[in-house]
Amino acid sequence: MARYLARRLLVAIPTLLALSFLIFVLVSNAPGDPAEEYARKRAGSQQPTPQDIKDVQLELGLDRPFFVQYGSWLKGMVTGDLGQSFAKRIPVYDVMRDRLGPTLELTFASVLLIMMVGLPLGVMAAMFHRHWSDQIFRIFALFGASIPGFFLAYVLIIQLATELKLLPVAGRQGLPSLIMPAIVVALTPVAVLSRLLRASLLEVFTEDYIRTAKSKGLGSLSVVLRHGLRNASIPVVTYAGTVLGALLEGVVVTEFIFAWPGLGLLTLEAISQRDYPVIQAAVLMSGIIYLAGSFAVDALYGVLDPRIRLEAGLERI
Repeated sequence: MARYLARRLLVAIPTLLALSFLIFVLVSNAPGDPAEEYARKRAGSQQPTPQDIKDVQLELGLDRPFFVQYGSWLKGMVTGDLGQSFAKRIPVYDVMRDRLGPTLELTFASVLLIMMVGLPLGVMAAMFHRHWSDQIFRIFALFGASIPGFFLAYVLIIQLATELKLLPVAGRQGLPSLIMPAIVVALTPVAVLSRLLRASLLEVFTEDYIRTAKSKGLGSLSVVLRHGLRNASIPVVTYAGTVLGALLEGVVVTEFIFAWPGLGLLTLEAISQRDYPVIQAAVLMSGIIYLAGSFAVDALYGVLDPRIRLEAGLERI
């Protein structure tokens, strides 16, 4: 298994390089000229001259050839130097450091909500799949997977914050202000994960070893937790590996709506200011987290199911 994980780690390196190049190309060719934008801000009410724009390009390093700029950025990425923010003129690391805490806080709360709600829902739906309660679960799963996050956010703000005044409307004001953003981010993963776990458990319930366990007198819940859950968890773990990337995408919109001072809101601010180094660093961090989640899933496969012979490269999943 160690050889397999080492190969996966080696494959991740060119993937990360390709991702960094794609990010740099897309951001560098975005509409608008940041040099002209910042020259206009410096000039105030006056129109910046071509020399003013050229001076800003020289200051920001935008006058250099494309591959020289990319090579410099790539070298800085490897050494931990993400460059300077165009807008704030301070290191990108310092800009992102202050915003990382709130995003991690929201992500952790969302993951906790997904685990505490999604897993029990999936187990109960599988155990009572022929009961009327299963219909309620299906409606909830369809609702959770279909409703747009921004729509749910405004509904919660109107009902819980404006009408009932139970929670703060926006901002980061302790635990109460975390509830609504966490619900918005977690709802779709909860619905998908619980439905996926239900389907996987129902398939496992048809196996002979489950019938044997029941014939020995074990209760339904004991059979599910001791014999069914582990064998049904591989599709769930596969989905969980992609949830981190999905969570980060949802966090951007959610942080904007709830004025949550995290990386998502910072990314939107950087886009509006054409702050290329901050945009590149934020998108690259999302890609790294997604790759890390995929690597963790690969490592868990062999732990969850010994039949998966990772050493031989036979990923029979």
